[in-house]
Amino acid sequence: MDSFDQSLKYLLQKQPTDFVRFALRDPEARVLGPVPSGLPARSRDLDGAYFIETGGAALLAHFEFHRRHQSAGELAIDVGEAQVRLHRREGLPVVSLVWDLYGAGDGPVIGERSFAFGARVLTDCSRVVYLRVNLRGLGWKALLAEAPPALWPLVTLARDGACEDAVHEARDAIEARTELSATERADHLAVLWFIAEAEDLPVRVMKAYITEERLMASTLYESIFEKGEARGRAEQCADTIIGILTRWAGALDAAVSTRIRAVDSLDTLEAWLREAIYLPDAESARRLADKIGRASSS
Repeated sequence: MDSFDQSLKYLLQKQPTDFVRFALRDPEARVLGPVPSGLPARSRDLDGAYFIETGGAALLAHFEFHRRHQSAGELAIDVGEAQVRLHRREGLPVVSLVWDLYGAGDGPVIGERSFAFGARVLTDCSRVVYLRVNLRGLGWKALLAEAPPALWPLVTLARDGACEDAVHEARDAIEARTELSATERADHLAVLWFIAEAEDLPVRVMKAYITEERLMASTLYESIFEKGEARGRAEQCADTIIGILTRWAGALDAAVSTRIRAVDSLDTLEAWLREAIYLPDAESARRLADKIGRASSS
């Protein structure tokens, strides 16, 4: 799923104007610059935020790519929290654009949503309001014909887009974008590949239309591939450490196993693995497990 998220954020970072204009249905909207995505006290960064101008007004556009299994209320609270923190920090009105990546095929493409979380005071109550973008509401031909070019690599997220014809047509449309460099076109093809893969299109389908040579020209593909390799090595290290400690101890505390798997640093995992390999006895294994249990998971 990391390649899916990175692909979406890549497109947004490279061509935010296309995303803003599509969501707001304003072909004249302008993106003035990015807003820092980190917000204190939130468990994760925003997917994106930008200073924009639309209808003569200066606003903040806040992006959320909604792909998690969340209730409407939980999503709205996340959106509302981000709105409040962005407004407090930047002092501008905030419009939140929630891209529902798995919406209903018979639903509207753009719709306003609201969620009341406050008690009614006389005639009104506190509420979160946001725009929901539902690419499933478009057929793939309509997406390629009507959506701005930055969205073409997302064609398989359209209602009927998880098919060979859609990938073929999107590939041709992307390759015809002469305003992009060869590397940028390869990056857009890599996004098309990763999103199609997430939609369960067989690899043979993508290979029929996107060559390995074109993918290797993509800096995005290379970056995601390298991260995937590193993650694979980390998972192997974690499995081996857990296996060794379990053999010595007979059983391993679930919290220790969880801590080992939560570590992102390959250097830390490899250091623990070296210790585990040379453990002389069960008592040493217990001490290593205790050390790991006390260690930071970062």
